Amino acid sequence: MNMVTDAQSQLEHMQKKLDKVRKEQQELEDVRAKQLQGLIQFSMRLGLCCKGQNLELDTRLAKIRQQLSDPSNLDSALPEMGELSRALQTQYQNNQREIEHNQQSMQQLARQLASLSGIPEKLKRELKYYQQDIQKPIHTIWEIIPRVEQLVKYYEQLLQERLAKEDRIPTTPKHRQLAHELAQLLSEIEFPNQYGEEINAIKAMLSGDVQVDQLLEAYSQVLNILVSEMAKEKSASQQFLAALTDSLSVVRQAMGENWQATSNSFKSSRAFNQKLNSHMGQFSDQVSDACDLQTLKGQVINELAFIRQQLTKRDAQEQSEFQALKLSIQKMQAEINSLTAEAASYKDKLIEQQRLNQVDALTQLPNRAALDEQLKRAYRQFKRYGHDLWVTVADIDRFKSINDNFGHTTGDKTLQVVSMALKNSLRKEEFVARYGGEEFVVLLPGLDREQVQQVLNRIRERIKAIPFKFRDERLSITVSIGAAKVGANETIQETFERADAALYRAKRQGRDKVEMDD
Repeated sequence: MNMVTDAQSQLEHMQKKLDKVRKEQQELEDVRAKQLQGLIQFSMRLGLCCKGQNLELDTRLAKIRQQLSDPSNLDSALPEMGELSRALQTQYQNNQREIEHNQQSMQQLARQLASLSGIPEKLKRELKYYQQDIQKPIHTIWEIIPRVEQLVKYYEQLLQERLAKEDRIPTTPKHRQLAHELAQLLSEIEFPNQYGEEINAIKAMLSGDVQVDQLLEAYSQVLNILVSEMAKEKSASQQFLAALTDSLSVVRQAMGENWQATSNSFKSSRAFNQKLNSHMGQFSDQVSDACDLQTLKGQVINELAFIRQQLTKRDAQEQSEFQALKLSIQKMQAEINSLTAEAASYKDKLIEQQRLNQVDALTQLPNRAALDEQLKRAYRQFKRYGHDLWVTVADIDRFKSINDNFGHTTGDKTLQVVSMALKNSLRKEEFVARYGGEEFVVLLPGLDREQVQQVLNRIRERIKAIPFKFRDERLSITVSIGAAKVGANETIQETFERADAALYRAKRQGRDKVEMDD
């Protein structure tokens, strides 16, 4: 009887140990489930970060996000991630093909330049070496930039030599108009700080009596700067796409391995439990039917040895699976951390670029693009709530004469001072933007006719009172303003046109006036 009691005691002990193993197995599966959920959330956030690179990529990323929103769809999402990885690789290859296309274009330009008659022998030899060099494989945008700069120098050298041989080309009104337009463009574009001195020198040159060769040189300098900045942006995008492709491949592989390991572990645990339960049932029947203690003792010893062997084997298997999973997760986590840092940096650049795209570089007011968005937003609110909305257009009087008599630098300063006065004259819910040139647009919501007239006259008087002084000459700057109230049955564009017409009525009536159209 003692043998039976001992056997039952050992069975209870083994049952507790089995329950402990099952609990540890469940905890491991819970940890894996949390890690898998974290990985899914990261993949969804990563997909949002990549949005906007390519229409096909956006479609695939949206599909992946939808599938990953439900972990039960993971099996169907894994093949789609393979397609996404291939799409990213295709985008990277497209970028490489574009580099090759640019290389071919440069080869053609070099051949055309070399085919011109009357080229100096030294330049002809340099072009020959250049054509040989440009035929070498180019893999990155950074290898193209020096070659573009060199080709531009060859063109500049030939242009300067041709101009030196010919009489100076007379400056015509068309050339002066081009100089004015270039100066205006330089005032509206946001250039990096490193080009500040160069841009200021170009603007100073354009404000004087510019010659044709100087105008050509100015255009060449500006084009070089723009090409350089475009190349930098393109290179950053290519590098990010390449890193994203590699990281997604690693993450996809790790997810597949982890999912397979989890599935195998679950199947193995289920088989182990079934096998152990079967043996426990058989052994329980043997204990109940046992009559010979010696035989029972042998059976107990054999069964306990079998259970101990199976538990030891299962423990070793779980340790191996855990170590493999741990290494896979560590590898994936390192890749995720690296990609997260790159994605955050790229996202910051995109946000900053988006901000710059909606800010006028000279006045720091919202630009035309920002105005278009605000007009749509204000019109929707007008339609929804029915409050009054006024669109006003302000124009600096005789601004062209300021540029002509005092230079574009003075004109730029005038625009900046007037912009600041406009901004400081408005409430938080009111909006002002530079429309272009010397024109500004102000949106005034929630005010009646009398209030709008008071606001606009206050702005007009405030600008008129600013003490402008150019070359020791005191000058009064005035603005003319036209305003129109949005009608119930008209579009915002129709209102804008009425405000613009009111502005020109104010101009015809002598300037420095406010004209209302409600």
